[in-house]
Amino acid sequence: MAHLAYYFSTFPALTTTFAQHQVRATEKLGLRFILAANRPPEPRQFHPEDEDLRQRTFYLTPVRPWTYLEANLQAWRRWPRRCAQSLPLALQLRNGSFRQPLKNFVHLAGAAVLAEHLRAHQVPHVHVHFAYGAAEVAIFLDALSGIPYSLSIHGSDVLLDNPLLEEKLRRARFIVSNCNFHVENLRRRFPSLERQRFYVVYGGLDLQAGPWSKPEPPGADLPLRILHIGRLVPVKAQEVLIQALARLRDQGREFWCRMVGDGPKRDELQSLIASLNLQDRVQLLGDRFADEVARLHEWSQVLVLSSRSEGTPMVIMEAMAKARPVIAPRLTAIPEMVADGRTGYLFPPGDIEGLAAKLARLMAQPEAVVHLGQEGRRRAEELFDLDRNARELLAVFARELPGMQGCQEVAAG
Repeated sequence: MAHLAYYFSTFPALTTTFAQHQVRATEKLGLRFILAANRPPEPRQFHPEDEDLRQRTFYLTPVRPWTYLEANLQAWRRWPRRCAQSLPLALQLRNGSFRQPLKNFVHLAGAAVLAEHLRAHQVPHVHVHFAYGAAEVAIFLDALSGIPYSLSIHGSDVLLDNPLLEEKLRRARFIVSNCNFHVENLRRRFPSLERQRFYVVYGGLDLQAGPWSKPEPPGADLPLRILHIGRLVPVKAQEVLIQALARLRDQGREFWCRMVGDGPKRDELQSLIASLNLQDRVQLLGDRFADEVARLHEWSQVLVLSSRSEGTPMVIMEAMAKARPVIAPRLTAIPEMVADGRTGYLFPPGDIEGLAAKLARLMAQPEAVVHLGQEGRRRAEELFDLDRNARELLAVFARELPGMQGCQEVAAG
């Protein structure tokens, strides 16, 4: 039977837990994927429970010279015309960079290795997650072997600077977006995508997994417990939250804040916390595994994000599933997730005073912590149920890939 391949730049990974969830949920319905990625994760950059997925995944790196040579010679014997046409394509796709053609030739060589692996497993179609390096390899996989690809887009891959983005999107057979915002934004940016087929399937969580309980409302002797989760990188703008917390402290308001995540801005943020004399109220916890994050959600009374750019943050889904209200910037797809005033509060990106005001509002209305959280849980059940969304994705595959018998049977079942 023909198989569908899932292809990533890195897999599995701490930062793509939604992808691991999706693979497991879809396979639970009866469809088994062939998994491939450009590179494996570092030992502490994936959850130990995903070791089985790591063992199943075929990796293009570390490079094995003989394997690459043999695969590329085989490609030239099998598809001489396609190989010859792929060489000028590698030179043409520049994106304004003189280095891009060199990267393209590396991707072309990798595409030959991937093609051999996919042929051995009878894979007629590849679904790529994220419009990054894996999507660039997929362009040449299609050109070289005729194995087409489709694409799931998630956020940073289509919002931030990304080489050859329009080419990767235009050449995909169809695109699955995790929100409506990306579809509308990409159609505005790239007129060439006018006829591209987009589908919207939200990410999801196993809403039955793990306990959840109503948060305890803050009181005079119970400071508001604030949780932030995100990489310590410029785009996450944790300094906005830290400075908003300093405003609240100066107003005499009580809180604790725990910040999960690590990254190059850690020292800078630690210095900011010290300079504002917030060491006894704000903790940088570094990276944490999923079970620890779940316990932190239970500890918290509100999740706060302060980013300058986001896609559809998984941490928002997780907080809503735990019946925690969310305070986040009004940008990209976040208004699709957080109903302002009903499941949390939105504020203008970068607005320190605006964020402080939303937190102060929550502190002044302790009962809102419970009410907003319960509404958030209901919204999570409406939008982010993993099993239902996995079936929606399978329905997309069944519609677009009629030759994939497994997709048709599972979607119909």
